[in-house]
Order: sequence, then structure tokens, then C-alpha cells
Amino acid sequence: MFLAVRDLAFAKGRFVLMATVIVMVALMMVLLTGLSSGLVDRNISGIRALPITHIAFEFDDKPTWSNSMVERTTWEGWAEQSGVNAAVPLGNTLFNARTSKGDPVNVALWGMEPGTFIDPGANIGQPIGNDPYGVVVSRMLVEDNNVEIGDTIVLDRVLTELKVVGIVNAHNNIAHTPVVYAPFRLWAEASYGPPGGALPGESLPDILYDFATVVALDLEETADVAAIDDAQFTVTLDKPMSFVASTGYTAERDSVRINQGFLLVISTLVIGAFFTVWTIQRTQEIGLIKALGASTGYLVGDALAQAFMLLTLACIAGVLVGYGLGTYIVDRTDIPYVIDINAMLISGGLVIGGGLVGAALAVRTIAGIDPIIALGQLR
Repeated sequence: MFLAVRDLAFAKGRFVLMATVIVMVALMMVLLTGLSSGLVDRNISGIRALPITHIAFEFDDKPTWSNSMVERTTWEGWAEQSGVNAAVPLGNTLFNARTSKGDPVNVALWGMEPGTFIDPGANIGQPIGNDPYGVVVSRMLVEDNNVEIGDTIVLDRVLTELKVVGIVNAHNNIAHTPVVYAPFRLWAEASYGPPGGALPGESLPDILYDFATVVALDLEETADVAAIDDAQFTVTLDKPMSFVASTGYTAERDSVRINQGFLLVISTLVIGAFFTVWTIQRTQEIGLIKALGASTGYLVGDALAQAFMLLTLACIAGVLVGYGLGTYIVDRTDIPYVIDINAMLISGGLVIGGGLVGAALAVRTIAGIDPIIALGQLR
């Protein structure tokens, strides 16, 4: 470590430049992680907020939230099985709509039986169930569209009027669309009923309320999911896997991972190039130290220790700056961003690991330095 510390102290300007580049790489990794997490969160935050263990979809090789449909016999059949604590219908339909202020909005209408375990309640106002047309909206509609308790939301085409009676203090979305929680009967009438609802003095047929999008489940570990799926003709995914069924989730996740991979490769090459140049410039010094008896293993270990110290200090600085910028983005802007300490630390660790790989490739030249030839260059 003596040579590593000595070089860091002697060539301050050169190492400050290298450290600045590493800080920028670590910062970009942290910001990209936060932005990608925010983008993904805008897609599946509503699903993540559900207090479920599994979701049962209509049987399909690739089940999705947009194409699934289950019958009453399906969720009632699930509820009767051993190891099933709760099985309730959940409806999901995307609508174009307008608020009472005339602003166009896109909403994901979620129908659920009031009082069931998936009912989110309301942080402000009243939960669903007291008013047949009352709905609870997510915080995103409040912030982006100035929706308030008492406002109405009119669904395009079906002309159903929803009365806002409550608000949940969370940005619950699906497919980047804010969730509006509604009584199950209201959702069924809006999704399957005629425009404007039933005619005066008439009622809609009961069969209208016998269909839902999925079955929300609370299962024990002992539940035989495969056997119940066969019996109910469903395909059941645990909560994390159900994220994949949301439109665009997989593509967004994979595209972000590709960008992170490219950034990691670039950081490895840049850091490797820095240490390659630094090693070449120290050829005579390394030759002298070898002539004095230092082993190649000692010199390689010392060079890697030097790289590790530089990478660690620079990555810590980059992560801290990224945390500060992330906090500013969350508090002061509408950009979808999630501060995840574990993800930040992993990003910093990846930069350190990639940098060490680049440094290891660079310091291989130390093994090939001949002391006599290196010292001969002084003549």
C-alpha cells in the first residue's frame, strides 16, 4: 500500500481528474437507477399497493391485466379451496374521461367489493361503498389534474358519472394510468353496461355482475396453486410476477437494464484506459522497484489497491451526490423518481467492480516489464 498512497499523494491532479470521471459515472448509474425505478413504479404501483399474495388470471400462456376475464364461479371456486384465506374479484378497465373542470384524464377504473381485504379505504374523505357512484382516487389525479373531493369524473363513451368521495395518499397506477377505486357493481356497469346506464325505471341484468378481470388472492403457503388452477381454469402468478402482466412493464425494465449494462461497460473501459496510461508512464519506476527486489505480485496487488481506494472514494462521492439530486427531484419536480438506498449501493458497487476489472486488465502489463529494459530507457 506504500506505493499506492505515495502515488495518490504525488500525482494529485491526475488522480483528481480520474476521480471526477468515476464520480460522474457513479452519479449517472445512481440517477439512471432512480429514474428507471420511478418509471417502473408509475407502471405497477397500484398492483404493488394491493395487500395480496397472488393474482389469478384467465388461463392464457401470457396473461395480462388488459385481456383477462374471470367468472363468478371462478372466484367463488377459489374461495372454497384449502389454503385460501381470501379470494375476491377485481375489475380493471382503462377509460378516457373528463373531470368536472373539463380537463381530459386517463383513468384505470378498479372495481372491488367494498370492505374486502383489497379495499384501500381513504386517507382523506370516505371509502367506497357509502355512495353507489362514489369513488376513491389516487394522489396523482389530485396533483396533476386538480381533482378534489366532490368533483365528478365522466367516463367517455359510457357517460358514467363518478363522484369523488375519497383520496388515497399514494401515486397508485397501472400502465402509467392513475387508479380510481370504485364499487364492483359500478365498475361492472361502466365496463359492460349500456352507455348512460339503465333506462329510468329499469335495472340491468344480474349477469352483468358475474364477470371480473382477475381474482385477488391471499394464500397460505400450503395452498396447492397448480391443482386449483387446473380446477378453475386459471393461471396464477405471485405478486411480483403479476407485474409482468402489466402493459409495457417488461419492455421498460429490459430497456433500462440494457442502458445500465452499456454504462457499466463504458465505465470499465474508461477506467481501464486511465490505469493503462498510468501504468505505461510508470514503466521506469516499476522497473527500478523490480530491480530492488519487489515481486510482480506485490506490484500488481499495490496497483489494484490503489485502484480500489480511488474507485471507492469516488463512488461514495457519486452516490452521495446522486442521493442529493434524487431528493431534489422527488421534492421539487414531477419527474417519476424513486430513492432506493439499496439500489444506489448496488449501482456504486457495480461501478467499483467494473472499474476493478478494467484496472486488472490494465496492470497486467506490470508482469511483462523487464527491469533491465526499463532501466535502460533512462540512457
